[in-house]
Amino acid sequence: MIEANKAKQTLEEMLKEANVKFNEPDCIQIWEVFKKFSKIKVNCSDDAMLFQCGVYDFTREELFSLGYVRQFIFEVDGEYDYMEQLEITIYFKPNKELEQFERDLWTYDCNSKKEFFSLVENMKEFYIPIEKYTPMKFEIEQEEV
Repeated sequence: MIEANKAKQTLEEMLKEANVKFNEPDCIQIWEVFKKFSKIKVNCSDDAMLFQCGVYDFTREELFSLGYVRQFIFEVDGEYDYMEQLEITIYFKPNKELEQFERDLWTYDCNSKKEFFSLVENMKEFYIPIEKYTPMKFEIEQEEV
């Protein structure tokens, strides 16, 4: 088990060990590392994952993004205190096809992590960008939300 404040560092180390190139991201390789990372227990009250995609202007420029998120919820004395999200965001130049894709899926919507990963991998919003387009870059952030 790791502490939440070590989650980003752990994920970054796993990506480096997998030889993920930050300047030439391989979406499948990043996804596989994220899946492996999801098996590491984190010391928190609740742990969930989210897949999200769409055209957003997070970077002050409208870009299509795929987001792989892991959310940690913390409680004190059984009461909600705060949450953090660790997110990998992969950016693509938007185009007519990508602009039609917007989707969110939480592990809360599934019976298991296995089901979550299977549903994501079968979404056109996941596999079309990965199969047809080259990502520009990706980022990893962890912050309190």
